[in-house]
Amino acid sequence: MSAPRQPTENSTALLWLAELSLLSVAVIWGVNIPLMKIALALGIDRFALNGLRLVISALTLLVFAALEYRRGIRPNVRLNWKGILGYAILVSVLYQMLFLLSVSQTTSADIALIMATVPMWTAIGARLLLKEILTDRAWLGLIIGFTGTVVVTLQGTPPATPSRTTAAISTAASTAAGKNTPATSSDRGADSSTAASDLPAGTAAEPVPGGWRSLFVGRFGGNLLALAAALMWAGGTIFSRPVLKRISPLQLSAFSASIGLPFHLAVAWPVLPAGMRLLSNLQLDACLIYSGVLSTGLALPMWSFGVKHAGAAHATMFQNLCPIVAIVSAWFLLGEPLNPAQAVGGALILGGLLIMRSGRK
Repeated sequence: MSAPRQPTENSTALLWLAELSLLSVAVIWGVNIPLMKIALALGIDRFALNGLRLVISALTLLVFAALEYRRGIRPNVRLNWKGILGYAILVSVLYQMLFLLSVSQTTSADIALIMATVPMWTAIGARLLLKEILTDRAWLGLIIGFTGTVVVTLQGTPPATPSRTTAAISTAASTAAGKNTPATSSDRGADSSTAASDLPAGTAAEPVPGGWRSLFVGRFGGNLLALAAALMWAGGTIFSRPVLKRISPLQLSAFSASIGLPFHLAVAWPVLPAGMRLLSNLQLDACLIYSGVLSTGLALPMWSFGVKHAGAAHATMFQNLCPIVAIVSAWFLLGEPLNPAQAVGGALILGGLLIMRSGRK
């Protein structure tokens, strides 16, 4: 009698492991946003931060992709290299750069809530490009979620002044850089349109550009950049569907990260030496390792494992936890409060996603 129950017991254990994996990824991605802001507060240039963390990420993905390859999971010989290149441009180049710029300009809560709209944009893109059918309830959810996105994105007031925790981090960064005084708002070069917390500690603000470029300055500009990043990620998701028929998600990500890395290193090259000199700061090292190894590295195969054994719909519900984790961790680590507009917009976004999910055929 014990033999017939064994498969069920194994399936239950596998489902629990898949759910634990999905929950872990939601926590990893949620915490990553405030940790990147902490890294910027430690004085490293944002492009140097991006280059260094993506080097770690690419190496991590290549190692695990090689292990997967040795286990016999290999790409189809008729691999779509044009598709891989297109995916790499959308996800590993455009998304990573837009996400970085948004982190340096707006709050963790805004970014997390806007990034939570990725399933919504993916559904719209799939409807337009892949002709997938959406029910009336799904369209209602999309409209509600879009309304929440507008509420969050249109916030233009500066983020709250960093808490004592962030101030202490900035002071430590200034000491590590050999300064005699801690970084202040004047050191950062903040002006009336950009809050002090928008810029890495010890760096000067660039002159505010005129014309249409002024739209992408400050918190409102950071929200627009986060929205563009969400669109790039959704586009990459849609673009990857035919590609993934011939290659595993882990190997696709490894190829994509390797293709996009030279671009980010080229952008970071002028400031990379100064950024590498800051690697003696253990706090910065911890942020880089977390973001590179976990957030853009191991989280991907963990997510793929969860989707495979728990299902895509189940995985989306865990993905909706990312904004909550990001908001709580940003409050704990940075002292960023949640304002009423964020609460209303976030509720609309998450509520819209739930309605959309329940209304899919």
